[in-house]
Amino acid sequence: MAGVSRPLKMDRYERILESIEDPVVVIDKTGNPLYMNQAGYILKSQIGSHSFKSLINYPLGLNFVKKGMSVKGIFFESKDSKFLIDIFPLEEEGFTLLIRDITRFIEMEETAKKEGIIITISKLLSTIFHDMKGPVGGIKGAAQLLKEDIQDIELVDDILYEVKRIENLINEITVITKPIKLFKKYASIHKVIDEAIKTVEKQYKQVRYERVYDPSLPDLYIDPDYMHRVFVNIIRNGIEAVGGKGKITISTGISWDKIYSPKGNKVYVRIKDSGKGVPEDMIDKLFIPFVSGKKGGMGIGLSSSYKIVKEHGGILRYIGKATFEILLPIPERGEK
Repeated sequence: MAGVSRPLKMDRYERILESIEDPVVVIDKTGNPLYMNQAGYILKSQIGSHSFKSLINYPLGLNFVKKGMSVKGIFFESKDSKFLIDIFPLEEEGFTLLIRDITRFIEMEETAKKEGIIITISKLLSTIFHDMKGPVGGIKGAAQLLKEDIQDIELVDDILYEVKRIENLINEITVITKPIKLFKKYASIHKVIDEAIKTVEKQYKQVRYERVYDPSLPDLYIDPDYMHRVFVNIIRNGIEAVGGKGKITISTGISWDKIYSPKGNKVYVRIKDSGKGVPEDMIDKLFIPFVSGKKGGMGIGLSSSYKIVKEHGGILRYIGKATFEILLPIPERGEK
């Protein structure tokens, strides 16, 4: 195969490697290709030499790889393409890479989500109107009583509370149905979390909050208002999971997740409640709009939170044991 040096004795296994539909690339320790099967050459021609070089060299910067360990499922994105890379040490010669193009699968997943929204749109409208009956009824009743006693300040407070409930409902629906315009600035993630806790702690006085913060974290380049909304949604979700009585633990630190943050370039925020966790049959549906495991729930809060975090270039996921994790990128120096 022209253009690639072949010091390795690969001929015995070449027919086997050529039969593999996914690209297989053998590189030396500096990232130079020693062998590629036909699928590798096709991929190189599709994405271009520069992107291909970045793709096969990317795993070499990971700490686990530097230590001579195999790593599977390394995520790499190049323009409009997305890949998973498995890398295996090849004695003293270098490394073997198995590359899988997952672009189509991600597109299919996004399409399925959109179709799911269309299918459940009637359920959405029905649930919205049902959920609005409570606040509207409360406003109507308070307004009628207010006519009898215009000096009753508590009734005014009741009306404002019910209006706020409707406003919050409309805001959450707006987030998942329209593009988000972020107003980013450098901010302390701990300050944003603390403000979110203040928002809910007066309403749920039997919930304890444990903060396990990493004080060395840098400020993040975020929209504080939108991230405040995310933290309120997830914390309130945890409070409801423990019936308003229990503990919420919030911890932060540098993420070294081998897929999403192998270079330690993301911060994690983990929000754990003292409840039983998400039921197994709901885990795959957590972030789908208008699907909820809670009685009367609309499934909007987690869906809008997922979209907000994604717009920040981050990840929102459930990692088990009643814990949600948010990964947010650490800004590069001078990023605006």
